[in-house]
Amino acid sequence: MKQKFLFFFLLFYVWQGCQNNNKTQDNESVKEDYYQFQRIDLQKFDIDAELMVPDATAGIGASFKPEIVHSPGDFKWIVKIGRNFELNIEDYGDNSFRFLEMRKKLLKNKIFKIEILKEQNNQILFIRNMDKTYHVYAVKKLGDIHYEFTCRESGYTKKVAEFIFKSIQSFKKIKNEH
Repeated sequence: MKQKFLFFFLLFYVWQGCQNNNKTQDNESVKEDYYQFQRIDLQKFDIDAELMVPDATAGIGASFKPEIVHSPGDFKWIVKIGRNFELNIEDYGDNSFRFLEMRKKLLKNKIFKIEILKEQNNQILFIRNMDKTYHVYAVKKLGDIHYEFTCRESGYTKKVAEFIFKSIQSFKKIKNEH
């Protein structure tokens, strides 16, 4: 009996080690290499965060300086880089169900027939099969605020949509070092 117990204990111990290793790999994948990206500070635009956006080396026409369209006191921002990159950000306050509501709405769309290609951390990359355009949707929580991220209605090529998806993954609070 003691041998069986010891065997199962060791098996459980090894299994736990594998689980912890997977968590480490997941954390490392979040810290992806952003070698074709540049950092933008959103603090000047009333968001205490930073965002990585494609630079000229990305090959998507992002050779222009990033432009952020925002009116002080407003709850909407548009991050533009050239004509091929536009990311809309909207402050949805404490609406913690925004992602699930929108995901459900997208999948019920009978006209465009949405197919989700990638989903992780309240973020999806999808294709509208009717017009073969790629889109990104996400909700990211920063403090107590939920920010909704969308791309332009006309969509993008898959390559540009993947860059937008990766940009949204980089959205994080700026650590003030005082």
